[in-house]
Amino acid sequence: MSDHDNDEDPQRLFEQAMQGVQPIKSKKRHDQQRRPSADIPESTLNTRRTAAQRTESGGGAALSEAWVEPVDPEQRIDFSRPGLQHTRLRQLRQGMIPVRYQLDLHGYKIEEARELISEFLYFSKTQGYACVRIIHGKSHRSTDRQNTLKSHVNHWLRQIPDVLAFCSAPPSEGGTGSVLVLIRKK
Repeated sequence: MSDHDNDEDPQRLFEQAMQGVQPIKSKKRHDQQRRPSADIPESTLNTRRTAAQRTESGGGAALSEAWVEPVDPEQRIDFSRPGLQHTRLRQLRQGMIPVRYQLDLHGYKIEEARELISEFLYFSKTQGYACVRIIHGKSHRSTDRQNTLKSHVNHWLRQIPDVLAFCSAPPSEGGTGSVLVLIRKK
């Protein structure tokens, strides 16, 4: 074997190239677990516990990640399935249906929120809750309106068959930073 052959050895070339390289020192490692905030509402913690105990796979993966229509922070959102009584929809819009449970998505990434919403609605339906609130915030600081939680919540809720209707909450119940969701009975 000649000296030229040793120079062509990929392992040797790699070792030569890596001489003097130091690992990057990072405060947070990728394998560290995200610690829950102390101010997470009890309803959100209960939803997480239920999701962790559930053996079947979550439905969040089925929610589309296709193009999401951008929603402005102060824009009211509204949706109802065909056949829903106008009286029931009016009651929802006016906040006249008691909210039985809520999920606060502040601080969550879009991927986390998608799974939480799916699990939250599944849990709410199994408990027989007719109306729940999802707090998504307004994302005033976001420059990309398509990538706001509000836009995604609006998109995802339309895909879930058990959601009969949803609308931005009245100002006394969170306004355009949250939605009231009417759920199909089990």
